[in-house]
Amino acid sequence: MRRSIMLTGAWQLEGEGIDASGKEAKIAIGAQVPGHVHQDLLGAGLIADPGYRKQADDCQWVEHWRWTYRRTFELERLEPGRPLLEFEGLDTYAEIEVNGVRVARTDNMFVRYRFDVSGLLRAGTNELVVRFRTVAEGLAGKSYAGLGAAFTSERLFVRRMQCTFGWDWVGRLVSYGIWRPVRLVFEEAAAIDDLFVYTKALDARGASLAVAVETTSRTVEPLRLSLAIADPAGRVVWQAERRLNGGKLELTADLAEPELWWPAGYGGQPLYTFVAKLYDKSGLLDERSRTFGIRTVRIEQLADREGSAEERITAKIRAQGTTGKEAGDNPDDTVWEANGQRPGSGFRLLVNGVPVFCKGANWVPCDPFPSSVPDSHYAHLLRLARDAGMTMLRCWGGGIYEPEPFWDGCDRLGIVVFQDFMMACGTYPESDRDWTASLTAEIEGAIRALRNHPSLVWWNGDNENGMFAGEEDPDYPGRAIAERITGRLCAALDPSRPFQPTSPYGGSTNNSFTIGTAHYTAALFEMFDVFRNTDLRDYRSYFAGLLSRFCPEFPLFGTPEIHTLRRMMNDEDLADPTYDMIEYHTKNHPGLKDFSLFRALRTLADKLAPPVSSTVEHIRHMSFVQRELTRLTVEAYRRNRHYTGGLLFWMFNDCWPASGWSLVDYYGYPKGGYYGFQKAARPVIASIEKNAEAGTYDCWVCSDKPEQIRGTGRVRVLNLAGSAEDAEVWSKAFDFAVGAEASTVAEAIPAAELDALLDHGRVLVMEVAGGFGEDRCDYFAGLPAEMKLAPSGLRIASRSGGPKAGSVTVTSDRYAKAVLLHGAFVFADNYFDLLPGERRTIEYRSLEAAQGTEAGDGPEIEPGNERGIELSGWN
Repeated sequence: MRRSIMLTGAWQLEGEGIDASGKEAKIAIGAQVPGHVHQDLLGAGLIADPGYRKQADDCQWVEHWRWTYRRTFELERLEPGRPLLEFEGLDTYAEIEVNGVRVARTDNMFVRYRFDVSGLLRAGTNELVVRFRTVAEGLAGKSYAGLGAAFTSERLFVRRMQCTFGWDWVGRLVSYGIWRPVRLVFEEAAAIDDLFVYTKALDARGASLAVAVETTSRTVEPLRLSLAIADPAGRVVWQAERRLNGGKLELTADLAEPELWWPAGYGGQPLYTFVAKLYDKSGLLDERSRTFGIRTVRIEQLADREGSAEERITAKIRAQGTTGKEAGDNPDDTVWEANGQRPGSGFRLLVNGVPVFCKGANWVPCDPFPSSVPDSHYAHLLRLARDAGMTMLRCWGGGIYEPEPFWDGCDRLGIVVFQDFMMACGTYPESDRDWTASLTAEIEGAIRALRNHPSLVWWNGDNENGMFAGEEDPDYPGRAIAERITGRLCAALDPSRPFQPTSPYGGSTNNSFTIGTAHYTAALFEMFDVFRNTDLRDYRSYFAGLLSRFCPEFPLFGTPEIHTLRRMMNDEDLADPTYDMIEYHTKNHPGLKDFSLFRALRTLADKLAPPVSSTVEHIRHMSFVQRELTRLTVEAYRRNRHYTGGLLFWMFNDCWPASGWSLVDYYGYPKGGYYGFQKAARPVIASIEKNAEAGTYDCWVCSDKPEQIRGTGRVRVLNLAGSAEDAEVWSKAFDFAVGAEASTVAEAIPAAELDALLDHGRVLVMEVAGGFGEDRCDYFAGLPAEMKLAPSGLRIASRSGGPKAGSVTVTSDRYAKAVLLHGAFVFADNYFDLLPGERRTIEYRSLEAAQGTEAGDGPEIEPGNERGIELSGWN
C-alpha cells in the first residue's frame, strides 16, 4: 500500500525585496501550509487587514517581493517504493528543492504536481524549499501588448486566479504560496492513478454504467483489479475481478432498479461508491474509491416552431434592437441580435430526460487567498443557496477550480454546476507554446478531478472571450483553445457531459438573447442608461423584458447590511455623505468613468425608494432595491419558462469585503438580493403582471413541481392606511390548475376595473394556497417611493431562543413596507411586507451556528429591545 507523510503545518517564510524607503530588506517569519504569504504577514503584524477600509492599497508591495518557504522533516529510514513529492497547489511560479537539489519549476496555480524524488532523500533530517518568483519575473520575455483584456492584460499569461489582478468586485491582491496540501508519498511497484464512472444509458430495465480504472506500473509481475459498486445503503450491487493488461481497464456495469440522482426539487441525491483494489501476487498494492451519482445530462436546443409563442417572443426581442458593450472591452456598440431570419432556439438542461429550470447565481472564490477558506464556510454558503431555492451555480472562469468540500456539498444538496475553465474577459495567448502546454496539463487535471461529481452538468470553455463575435466566426478569441484543448480533452476524458466553447455562446453575436446563452452583464451600459436617464416609472416592464433563452449572468447589485459594513469600515465612513469608503468597497470598472457602479446603485435607490434622513437609511434602501429587482427578474423568467431555460445572477458570493454585486456578502450574511431571489424561487409562486397589450392584470401561478397542482386564489385591493378590519376595498376569488413544471395565468382582470381602484394609497395583493403550500405577492401601481404609507405600528411581538439561534415574531397594525430584521444573524427572511394585523415568525441563527463552528457570547434577544436585533421598515 502507498504510504503518505503530510508536509502541511508549520513552515518558515522568508521574503526579500525593496521596502517603503527604497532600501533592500528581508523578512523571516513563521508560516502555515496550506497558506498564502498575505495570511502569514497579517498574522505576524507586518500588514494590516486588506479587507478593512483602504488597507488593501497598503500591501501592494507583497506582490513585488520574492518569497521562500522552507521546512525540514524526518525520515527514520528510507521507505521501500518510489518516493513522490505531491503538491496539490502552488501559486504560481515556484522552484522546488529537496536537500539542496532543484527538483522542478512550476508555472500554474491550478495544476497538481507530482515529482519523483528518488535518490534525493536520506534517513534523518531532510529539507524542502519552495522559492516563488514574482509574477513580473514569471512574465519575463512574454509580450502581452495588443492582447485585449478587461482590467489588465499581463494576467493573460499567468495561470492563476484572474480576479485578484483586480476586478469590479475585488482589488488587486496578487499573492504567493503553497495554497493546497503537500505530501511525500511512497508508491508501490504499481498504483491506481484514476477512477471514472459515468452513466451511459438509462431505460426501463436499469442503468448501464461505464467504469474505468487507470494505473501505472513499474513491474513485470502480473496484476489484477478487484472492483465493486456499493449502493447508497452500502450494499454491494456489482463486482468484478480482472487481470490487468496494460495501464487501463474499462468495463460496463449494468444495474437493475438504480436509484437516480436528481437536482434539488426534482428528486433525491443518492450517491453510490465505486471501489478499486490493485493486487500483485504478494497482496494489496493500492486502493481507491469514488462516490458518484447515476444520472444522464444533456442540453436541448429546439428551434422555435412557426407560429409558436416562442417565435413571437423571439420576434419581439429582436425588434427591440438591443445593443450594448461591456465597459472597456469593445470600442463600438455591438448589435447583439444579428441573426437575420434564423429561427430562435431554446437552451434547456435535461437531467434523466426531465427539463430542469435552472435558478441560481455565479460562484466566485470565497477569498483572495482561497487557502484560508474553511470547509464550514463552503457548507454554510451552499446551504444558503439550497435554502434560497437555487438549483444551479456556475463556477466562473476568473476564479479557481473549487475543492472537494464545494463539490461534495453540491452532490449531496442537489445543486447542479456548470464549470468554466479558468479564462475570463480577454484574448489569451493561444499561439504561445509554453502557455498552451501549461493550460493543457491544467485542463486534463481539472477534468479528471471533477468528472465523477454528479452535480457537474456541463463544461464551459471560458467566460466572455468570444462574446463580441458570432458562433460561426472562424477566429474569435478562444475558439482555437476550445477546439484544440478544452473541447478536445472534454470529448476524450468526459464523454458524459456537454461542452460549450464559451459563455455566452450561440447565434450572431455569441451574446444573442434568442439563441443559446446570453449575459446581461454585456448590456450593462444600456441598463445604466435606463437607470440614469429615465424616471424608472416603467421599471417593472423594463426588467420583465430582459429575457433570454438562458442567462448565465444577470447583473444586480446592492449594499450589505450595516453590521457587515462595520467590519470593513468605521462609523465615520458610514456617516460620510459622500460615501467614499463604500464606493471604494464597491469597486468599479475603468470604463465606467462618470457613472460608477455605486452611483448607479445610489440612483436606483433614490428613484425607487422614499427620501431618507440618514446615511444608514440610505444604505438600507440600496439593499432594498437589489431585493426588489432580483425578485422581479426571477418572476419574469419563471412566467416565461416555456421560452427560457434558466437565470443565474451575477453573483452569489463575494471574494473580498465588498459592497456590490453579490447576493451573499463576504462574511456569509444574506443581502437584500438574496431575499428577493428566495421570495421568487419558491416551488410555487404568485406573480402579478400588468399586460398592456391585452389590457389586463394577469395573475400568474408559476410552478416548478413535477406534477400538476390545484389551488385557490384571491386578489384584493387594500388601503395602505387601513387596519385588518377595514383595509380591504375590493376582492375576487378564483380556482386554478397548473400543469407540471409550468406557469399559467390563473386569472386575468380587466385593467380598467383595477386602474379605477389603484392609486398611491392602495396596493394590489394576490394570494394562492393549495396542497403545495401558499404564497403571496403584491403590486403597487406607482413607484415604491410614492406609496402613501401610514404609521404601521410595526413591532416585535415575541421571541424564542437565544444568542445562537431562535425566532422573532413581528406584527403590525397597518400595511408595513420593507420590514427589516437587522443584526449579526442569518435571518430566514427579510425586506418583506406585512399586511394589516399579520404576524410573521422569522427564524434566525448566528453565523457560527450556521457554519457549525463554536460561537462566543452572543447578544441577548429581548422583545422590544434593540440589543441584538433591530426592527425597521419604511413606516
